[in-house]
Parts: sequence; C-alpha cells; structure tokens
Amino acid sequence: MLGEDLQKQAARKVLPRREPTPGIDNPHIPSPWIIAGLGSAYLLLLAALVFLPGASLLDRLRWLVSGICAQLPTHSFYPGNERLPLCARNTGIYLGFFVTLLTLCATGRGRTQRLPPWPITIFLLVGVMAMVVDGFNSFLLDLGLAHLYQPHNLLRLATGLVTGLALAVLALPPLNYLFWREYNDKRSVSSWLALLLLLPGLFLSFFTVASQNALVLYPIALVSTAGLLAVISSVNLIVILALSKREQVFAYYHQLLPFFGLALLLGIGELLVLAQLKYSLLQALGM
Repeated sequence: MLGEDLQKQAARKVLPRREPTPGIDNPHIPSPWIIAGLGSAYLLLLAALVFLPGASLLDRLRWLVSGICAQLPTHSFYPGNERLPLCARNTGIYLGFFVTLLTLCATGRGRTQRLPPWPITIFLLVGVMAMVVDGFNSFLLDLGLAHLYQPHNLLRLATGLVTGLALAVLALPPLNYLFWREYNDKRSVSSWLALLLLLPGLFLSFFTVASQNALVLYPIALVSTAGLLAVISSVNLIVILALSKREQVFAYYHQLLPFFGLALLLGIGELLVLAQLKYSLLQALGM
C-alpha cells in the first residue's frame, strides 16, 4: 500500500496541473453574442439545406460531400433505391468514426489522453491497412488490371468501419491533450475487452447500411455526413487553437464551443469549395 501511495505521489509530480490562462478559465458560459451568432449561422445553414426550393435534402448532402468522395454508383449503397451521399467505403469510415466517438464519450472516455497499448494500436493499424489493400484492389479492377479478388460493397463498408474505429480511438487522445488543461491519464482503449465493447456499434452500423431499408436512408446519410464534418472540423480546430495560442487551456466543453463552432463553419465552407472545384474541373474536362 505504501508503494502504491508513493507511485501516485510521483505521478502527480510528473503530471502537474497546467497553468491557467487569463480569459479562458472563467467557468461561465462564453459571451451570449458569440453563442447567438453561431446559433444563427447554424440555423440559417440548416434552413437553407432543408427548405430552399429545388434539389432534395439528399441531393444537397451529395453535393456537399462530392468534393471528398468519388461517389461512384457501383461503389454505393441504395437504401430505398436512393443513393447514399458517400460511397460504401467512405460511409463506413465516417459512420464508424462518429459511432465510435459517441461510444467513447458515453462510456466516460471522452477526455482520455493516452493511446491504447501497443498491441491494440498495431491491431488497429492493421485494420487500416486492410482498407488500403481493399481500396487498391478495387482500383486495379476499375483500371481493368489484374487484381487479388472480386471487390464487394460489403467489404468496402466493413473495412471502412474498422478504419473509422481506428481513427476515433487513435485521434481522440492527442486532440484531448491539445484541448484540456487537466491531464487525463486514461487510455481511449485500455484492453482487448474495452476494444470489444466498441464493436456492437460497428456491427449495428454494418447491418443497418447493408439492409438498404428505406427507413435508414436519412439517418445513415446524416450521421455519415456528420462524421465527415467532425473529422474536417477537428483538423480546423487544431489550426485555430494553434494560431490563437489556446492549446491546453480549456476546462469545460462550453469554453471550447465557440472555437469548434468556427471550425465547423469553416469545414462546411471548405467542403462547398471542394465540391465547386470538382464540378468546374469535370466541366472543363467535358465529363
């Protein structure tokens, strides 16, 4: 018992409390003007997405993600005979990322700052490599070249889901280390059992998409698009915090909210720019 107490005291010395930063450590909610402005922007975007005349909501989602995804018809799922915004592989990646992230937060691991043990990390990276191999094999077939096996959308979906799982588990700790003032020495996945507990969400996602039932069309389309936005917004958030010198200063989620809101708006803008660039390029090439 005495040895354990000494180890805990030593850990506290190694991991000291991070120094507070003026203007960030106030536990009160950020300026109402900031929240109102961001809220208004989101409401306007949502209203434009849903209520503007012309294309359907699905068509708008397809346009939004078109700069990121090739959206090949033969590589996509069709719940209710409507093509999902993202192809099978990208649907798996971003759906897997979002579902895993929600599971980690729901199980109290939303602020973990340590990666999984090396065997689990290597296992996850092998899963990512499986998606790379499957993608390269599919690319060879598209080019009419010799390939290892016949690709299938279910395999694209499965390897995408595994990659989304790995992305969430491996990206969350460094992001949390960047955000939070207080160090959290928990691992995002601490054991093989903890990894297994993340799989039910992926299995549910797999069979939901594979069913191609009309009832799951909009939930899958919206959640997978949200996963894509979450990934892009996280990258934007890293840049914003680095430029504003706000690393490791937050104590509460509502303090991070204005910065994430800006990152999300930038992410939507970036997707729209990429979509327009792709459209212009295809027109210029006569495709």
